[in-house]
Amino acid sequence: MSAQIYGGITVDLNDGPIRTEYNRGIDGKLRARLVIGEAWEGVGISVSRSTVATLTELEEAVAELKAWVQRQEQLKTLPEVA
Repeated sequence: MSAQIYGGITVDLNDGPIRTEYNRGIDGKLRARLVIGEAWEGVGISVSRSTVATLTELEEAVAELKAWVQRQEQLKTLPEVA
């Protein structure tokens, strides 16, 4: 399997919101999604067919991004050097 992109999309996370959704599709099958942003301008990432290993990769990528943001915040506190 591979990821499927439905159109080219970039979302600026800013301060969220982020939520999960669980429901049934029109075919009656269970669906699970990670939704970033408000309903009218958000993006959903379907994880219904994802493996635990893929979700672990997502978790690791988010941890890496979190560490990057923390480093950037720390750099802001350092004095400027001329």
